[in-house]
Amino acid sequence: MEEGHLGEVWQFENNIADLINLCSKVLTEKPLFFLINSYTTGISAEVLSNLLRLNLKQHKGKITSGEIGLPMTNSELILPCGIYGRWEE
Repeated sequence: MEEGHLGEVWQFENNIADLINLCSKVLTEKPLFFLINSYTTGISAEVLSNLLRLNLKQHKGKITSGEIGLPMTNSELILPCGIYGRWEE
């Protein structure tokens, strides 16, 4: 959670759709890629994928998303650390 100079609060889970929408508006007519990642566990990779799909539907391309994780020492377990989403031409 971040707080602006006027006391406004920005929360990733509540504002990520607006952020992706605003970023998509500054892309060129033929963008090569759009990449976003987050180190919060408050949103799933599938939700992020859906947000990219909705906001970049005018551009033909491929969307991938997934979890970011760190392998745990002496274990086969992965520590979830965040998510990523990518649209590419």
